[in-house]
Amino acid sequence: MNKYTESRSRIKKGINVLYTEGLFKFITRFSWYLKRLFRRKFSFIIIPLLQKKTFEFNGRKLRYFYHKHNLTWTNERAVEIAVIRDYLNQNFSNIKDPKILEVGAVLPHYYNYPFDVLDKFEKGSGIINEDVVSFKSEKKYDLIISISTLEHVGFDDDDKDPMKILKAFDNLKKCLNKYGKIIFTVPLGYNPDLDKLIFNDELKLSEQYFLKRYSGINWKQINKEQAKGAKYGIYNSLSATVIVFGIINN
Repeated sequence: MNKYTESRSRIKKGINVLYTEGLFKFITRFSWYLKRLFRRKFSFIIIPLLQKKTFEFNGRKLRYFYHKHNLTWTNERAVEIAVIRDYLNQNFSNIKDPKILEVGAVLPHYYNYPFDVLDKFEKGSGIINEDVVSFKSEKKYDLIISISTLEHVGFDDDDKDPMKILKAFDNLKKCLNKYGKIIFTVPLGYNPDLDKLIFNDELKLSEQYFLKRYSGINWKQINKEQAKGAKYGIYNSLSATVIVFGIINN
């Protein structure tokens, strides 16, 4: 069953883990769940106590993004949102009514950007609930952004299709205007089929950059060779160790 549509309770999910993956895995996941629950409950205390740290990305010093939603200081959202926001501020802050589409409803949880948002599953005001492969728009976009969403395409679907991600990118390119761009992030080590496409240059990226987590809130930029073989969930069972920032120019 697709984990993005299943409606089982946490208790039923826990029982399923116990029966299918064993007691050790169940205890590990339950401990992780309790830790997240504690952090969510006391995020209003934790966040003000966190050191206001920065990281470097393409020669620019950016501040880590801390927010209670999704506990961003514990995962890749700390750098993903910081980089995407900086990109938007540099390139679109002075443009009146830019045409921007976000694939995957991430930024609406933190900011009130006037973007179109495409998300197959998440419900919300103005969110377009369509598949990224079949989505059609009469509007041509200046920019399409996606934050840790595209790695699920074809991989977490009920009908798995390793090549569906290529269809998704092809379709999104059709939604761009003549000089439009796609800028996206995906974690390495989560979807092995997508990893292969990235390292075999089959996505035809115009630019690509990599950030690696060295425990805690400590991310550093690395090169493509250093990113190979990255594992998912080393520091947190549901978070990335290496993030790819990809740009596709139309």
